[in-house]
Amino acid sequence: MTRTLFSRRQFTLAGTSCAGLALSGCGGQGGSQTMVYQPAIESLNQHKVPRWFDDAKYGIFIHWGPYSVPAFAPKRADQVMSGTEEGFKYNPYAEWYLNTMLFEDGPTAAFHRETFGEGYSYDQFGQAFNEALDDWQPDEWARTFKRSGARYVVLVSKHHDGFLLWPSATPNPHKPNWFASRDIVGELAEAVRAQGLRFGIYYSGGVDWTFKHKRIETFQDLFMAMPGHEEGYTDYANAHYRELIERYRPDYLWNDIGYPTDADAFDVLANYYNTVPDGLTNDRWMSPAGLADPEAFARPEGVTGLIPPEPPVWDVRTPEYGTFDRVLPFKWEMTRGLGKSFGYNREESEADLLNAEEIITTLAQASAFGGNFLLNVGPRGDAQLDTHQVSRLNEVGDWLAQNGRYFQDAQAVALQDRFAGSTRVGATTDGTRLFVHLLDANPDAELELPLPDAWAGASAELVDAEDGAVALEGRRLKLLAAEWPLRPVQTLILARSV
Repeated sequence: MTRTLFSRRQFTLAGTSCAGLALSGCGGQGGSQTMVYQPAIESLNQHKVPRWFDDAKYGIFIHWGPYSVPAFAPKRADQVMSGTEEGFKYNPYAEWYLNTMLFEDGPTAAFHRETFGEGYSYDQFGQAFNEALDDWQPDEWARTFKRSGARYVVLVSKHHDGFLLWPSATPNPHKPNWFASRDIVGELAEAVRAQGLRFGIYYSGGVDWTFKHKRIETFQDLFMAMPGHEEGYTDYANAHYRELIERYRPDYLWNDIGYPTDADAFDVLANYYNTVPDGLTNDRWMSPAGLADPEAFARPEGVTGLIPPEPPVWDVRTPEYGTFDRVLPFKWEMTRGLGKSFGYNREESEADLLNAEEIITTLAQASAFGGNFLLNVGPRGDAQLDTHQVSRLNEVGDWLAQNGRYFQDAQAVALQDRFAGSTRVGATTDGTRLFVHLLDANPDAELELPLPDAWAGASAELVDAEDGAVALEGRRLKLLAAEWPLRPVQTLILARSV
């Protein structure tokens, strides 16, 4: 099912078409808010995405916990996360180890038996994780993320296994000592912010296997596994969110899977918006009651990959291992791992990771179509970053140091055409110049593209190309390059004549 251009949330924020205009100011974009928010849909949907997030374009996601110790998920060339029993048995996400190992005839269970023994409990990975924390250097991580060119970092504070990465005043009632021996959230927040980056917190609000866990075999099982008031979970999650907001004041609140009730989600969000006026949240707050609404499962226009059902309140849409292929009147953020997993997977070799050119192309497409790219790093169980992953981050950082100005601190522009011949195109602007991006590795040798009226008569140049590669005739841009410069993304710069 393809959703029409505007959803309920988009109707609230859009107001006008973004065609031919920079996205900033369209779809509710803006700066920090001063209003007092009430825990109600009408009030919460007045919240606007902060300008810092729209400018950032690129962030680092971190999945790190007890699952990083076994660091195993099946690897198959065609495997992606899917909602079938086969998909969950061969789940490529290493952070799902506790669920995947329950398939007795699956590769994760076989790995667990052969590596750790029949009686080895998942709980023992928590102890091993804590023992490795003596060697953790958050400042070193923060410097790596800064060098990568990312503008923000989002840390998983609790994944589905329920293990807490901060010393909570509300400990797990079912698992004593099921938390990190260091305040990972607080220490990393301080280190990241010292580098001038924003800091966000992920929390698995909809799933906690320490409260409710039947082997998940389908997406339907996933939502049926959401604990609530009956399990004593709702008050537990609410207390954690109050604590995370008040203690760490995250710039980004990234919930996952869903939340026990709409009312509780609205309370959390009102508290957050009022506490952190320049913050934002994502679109993964669906309550079990909302799952009965088929409209929530409609796929937005132009999206690929997994996308969560649309809850009543959200700031940013978050496709997973997917993207949008056009400018729409709302902000979005694609997220994926460097490989097929978010948590570190020992089965993935360097060849299984995105290379720097693929990361750059993905980031460029996101920026050109009004999105961000949240790229996941999966640290190892010994508290170290994987050297192959760091190498990729460094390469991207070097490229952004030279070319980031064409994407970061620039706003998406909707072009009349999304293709020039067979070549995908997108555009951004810094307010004084228009940057037209050719998003395919091998663009057509000669291209012609209509431009917005405002750029008729502008001068044009192709980055890293010799003079004469570009001609501008009125509103039509003609590219005459017989040999393209060696760049992952070709960018043309248009400047209005003074």
